Amino acid sequence: MSAAPKVTALRGGGVSLAAAADAFLATPRTANPNTHRAYASAIDRVIALLGRDRPLADVTDAEIGTALTELWGRCAPATWNRNRAAVASWLLWCQTKKHWAAPSVQADAERRKESADETRAVAKAYHPPAAVPPRHPAAGEDTVADAL
Repeated sequence: MSAAPKVTALRGGGVSLAAAADAFLATPRTANPNTHRAYASAIDRVIALLGRDRPLADVTDAEIGTALTELWGRCAPATWNRNRAAVASWLLWCQTKKHWAAPSVQADAERRKESADETRAVAKAYHPPAAVPPRHPAAGEDTVADAL
């Protein structure tokens, strides 16, 4: 006889964005001060834009994408990726660990169309070092004695 699959209802409909952020930032995942500062900065800016007291369940995926684009859409790709990853990590934690109804971070196709990154990784061509010509001793120089 097999056990019935466990069904977990989504809860937390009344959790505000600020409360969800505070709960996430109190986890061991953000215990490192540098990680905590980076995550808190990104998450706080997003929830300030969307409304700190707004229920988490009322925020849509599109609103998250719009907030990310508005805040970091014109930044360097590394800045965009860092902040998007922090917000995505927070929202995924809300969904999987707390089972709260939370939006997800959509693909950032709109942002990419707006400002395509023109940098490309280029393979570094290997150039073997040039042969170093042998050093010829100066007149009267004893190379054997100098080496000892």
